[in-house]
Amino acid sequence: MHNKVLIVSGGASGLGLAAAEKFAKNNFNIVIIDIDKEKGRLAEKKIKEMGRDAIFCFCDISNYDQVKQAAHITKEKFGRADVIINNAGLEIRGSILQCKEDDWVKTYNINLKGIYHMSNAFVPLMIERGKGSIVNTGSILGYRAVGERAAYASSKGAIDSLTRSMAYDLAANNIRVNCVAPGAIDTPLLRGSINDSPDPEETEKVLGSKSVFGRMGTSEEVANVMYFLASDEASFVTGSTYFVDGGWAIL
Repeated sequence: MHNKVLIVSGGASGLGLAAAEKFAKNNFNIVIIDIDKEKGRLAEKKIKEMGRDAIFCFCDISNYDQVKQAAHITKEKFGRADVIINNAGLEIRGSILQCKEDDWVKTYNINLKGIYHMSNAFVPLMIERGKGSIVNTGSILGYRAVGERAAYASSKGAIDSLTRSMAYDLAANNIRVNCVAPGAIDTPLLRGSINDSPDPEETEKVLGSKSVFGRMGTSEEVANVMYFLASDEASFVTGSTYFVDGGWAIL
């Protein structure tokens, strides 16, 4: 157990870093995939200071060659992959009329095609070991509409379908695949969206009202569910989407 390995995309900050810390606390070594070199190196240092081994791989998950190189580095250093968290994502504001084609393509290349790249490159390491677990990061916006999120929301909705397809196909390899759908979580990505809104203070108030608890969630609360889904405690759970949304889905 002490040499299990987590690969997490978008692992330098937000949900990805919270997941890296959660798994490190539970004796996983960590491979951090991110495009932010400075934050990636700081995240690697932080995990090592927790007493676990870690490596940062600079990698744009929309670039298959870079992802394959990260998988090669992982195999050379750790020789295995036990859990993949496909967490890296991009949110660009815009309705179907406002969204530029380049924005649409970039969103899908990261949010959806990136999961394909990561899984295609790293799953063979799981197959070698005869088991594994994958957790994809979706979003409540794949199920509930807000304004001007056409590309983002549709890409996140597609992750739900992709999760079920992956779960069905990879069951033969004893690999489970599940999804978390966070609601309003206080992450750098959401903070950026709040700050870009016409009225940031009002936007934050509205987001807090989307939970029956009257607040936004924390990255750690999402990471806890990611860890559960990846662990043997969820050994009969696959193809499922778990809402970590403070009740937004029931409002």
